[in-house]
Amino acid sequence: MRYMCDPQSKQERVGTVTITNCHSLDVEDAVLEVTATQSRNVRCGSDKTYHLILSFRAGEEPDTATLSQVEERICDGLGYAEHQRISTVHHDTDNIHIHLAINKIHPTKLTLHTPFNDYKTLNTLCQTLEEALHLERDNHESQQRARSGRAADMEHAGGVESLIGWVQRGCLEQIQHADSWEALHQVMQDNGLSLHLRGNGLVISDRQSTTI
Repeated sequence: MRYMCDPQSKQERVGTVTITNCHSLDVEDAVLEVTATQSRNVRCGSDKTYHLILSFRAGEEPDTATLSQVEERICDGLGYAEHQRISTVHHDTDNIHIHLAINKIHPTKLTLHTPFNDYKTLNTLCQTLEEALHLERDNHESQQRARSGRAADMEHAGGVESLIGWVQRGCLEQIQHADSWEALHQVMQDNGLSLHLRGNGLVISDRQSTTI
């Protein structure tokens, strides 16, 4: 949330901030509320927050009502309609985009929800929304193939998400915007990752010691 709500000295970087299914309408209080909910599930050892970026085509400027519909229907389609979430609209690139941080722990059942094959679901939802809301169409399948390479092949064959795929889809933009080593290490920490020297380069590892 520090990254999502930080204007970074840019006047129009952060647009609408939306808090859903929380009692509080203040971001800091909502974060405490979500954290408290997550702490009540003691069995889950994986990341309890689902990170998502919804990006529109370059030059497209959907209004607030359209952005709200997209956010709500995507979350509903992923099975997160009743879950706590915070979203921010960013205007700092050529592509307007929505950052979402969703609590994977249900607020009353306290169960963990991780959507199965979420990228297939997202492709279908995006295509449906593009048609229903008259948005510019995108070729989601070809973009995914171009980005993912061997990691996508492994994910498809094994039915699991690779760490490199998760980093590329979940926090690549935050890594690219880190303007110092301190900021980069903070991005890693915020996403449950760590950065280490290895040989002549760097490696990224998660809490389960998976390394890329």
